[in-house]
This record gives sequence, structure tokens and C-alpha cells, in this order.
Amino acid sequence: MDNPRIYIRTQLLEPDQVTISIADNGLGIPSDTLKQIFNPFFTTKTVGQGTGMGLAISYQIITQKHGGSLECISQPGVGAEFIIRIPLTQFVSNF
Repeated sequence: MDNPRIYIRTQLLEPDQVTISIADNGLGIPSDTLKQIFNPFFTTKTVGQGTGMGLAISYQIITQKHGGSLECISQPGVGAEFIIRIPLTQFVSNF
């Protein structure tokens, strides 16, 4: 990659929801991996090198604690984009 970039965008959707988008122009995520990235304990690392809990925990916090959503859109060879949508109003959870 000659000119690696990370793009961060925020947007107010309706009067009560914000979207945060984090994208790159990297290699992208293969579709078989993309289907599993939010699953607990999924990792692309070799055995003993990590548990892969980060995205699963992020997904749980955003969806359950904040009442939002987290999705990833990726195209191999083009890059990946993570989209976080959260309400601006207080969301009460027993997380």
C-alpha cells in the first residue's frame, strides 16, 4: 500500500442518533473472516497468540450498554469500514 489512510467521520442522524465511521484503504477483510469478527473467541492469530475478544466486547458494549449498533463493511483489496450508531439520549442497561 503506497498511501495508507484512515478516515474518521461523524454524522448526526435524526435529532437523537450519531454515527461514527472509521474506515481505511487497506487490504480489507475476507468474507469468511468478516462473518465471524464479532463472535467471542474468534481470532485470526495462531494458537496462544490471542483470544480475539476485542470486537466481541466492543459489539456487546455498543449494542447492549448503549443501545446502538456496530457493523463492518469490507471489500478485499479496497479496505474496511466500521460503522457505530449510538443514540444521544441516555440508555439504561443492567450490563
